[in-house]
Amino acid sequence: MRVDTIHLRGLSAYGTHGVLDFEHREPQEFVVDVSYSVVTERAVVTDDISHTISYADIAAAVVQRITGEHVDLIETLADRIANDVLEFGAREVDVTVHKPQAPIEQTFADVCVQAHRQAAILSGGRRKYVIALGSNLDNPRQHVSEAIEQLSELFSEMTVSDLFTTAPVLHPGQAEQPDYVNAVLIGYSAAAPIAVLHALQEIEWKHGRERLEHWGARTLDLDIIAIEGVTSSDVELTVPHPRAALRRFVLEPWLSIEPDAELSGVALTQLVGSAQ
Repeated sequence: MRVDTIHLRGLSAYGTHGVLDFEHREPQEFVVDVSYSVVTERAVVTDDISHTISYADIAAAVVQRITGEHVDLIETLADRIANDVLEFGAREVDVTVHKPQAPIEQTFADVCVQAHRQAAILSGGRRKYVIALGSNLDNPRQHVSEAIEQLSELFSEMTVSDLFTTAPVLHPGQAEQPDYVNAVLIGYSAAAPIAVLHALQEIEWKHGRERLEHWGARTLDLDIIAIEGVTSSDVELTVPHPRAALRRFVLEPWLSIEPDAELSGVALTQLVGSAQ
């Protein structure tokens, strides 16, 4: 994946941030520098701004923070700006907040704080994962069963559903496909989510997975459906999975091993009735 860095420097606006009483009332200038990394693979190929993070959107979010709710510390302001940028889907972000009119008696050139943050998908830590498995080519039951064995090297305390046979979900006019064998696995890993994703892709590759057609037949499909405590709009890893709530072949196996489970705060029992 190509990851590039976009820099936005010297963005200024007026806000009421500071510890002193008058700083709560009288606006003063704040200047912000932002550098953020973003996956640009698709943007470079398509030349389409929707596949990157627009610096205009980042600039608007920064100004909204500066002109918005009061905070006492520029450390707090920098942290909130950094988290705003991560919510746009940045991998990592560096934010510097300058306070050129800081109320100190000494002569100075600048007062600033620098904050570095990274997306949760880059950080390790023991988390619960929900993984969906599917296959409809070349002995699908064997592919799924072998994949479950291979995933036991990646996840601990695994719980695995039975194997379900389901009809494929197709685009209008798409050629017919064989039925799928599906399962859902719940397990724990301390690896960073992006590392888990790459490990799953490696297993798919070992099973002969080829990505030739959207929603095409496949020897093995391994999808991260949800990660405990993690949401991501990253181009490479969107969590929760954006279509999981619509897919019966995910919800039913998941419900069979975790009847009280929720997806984005909604009980699976509510979602499964309207799923395909």
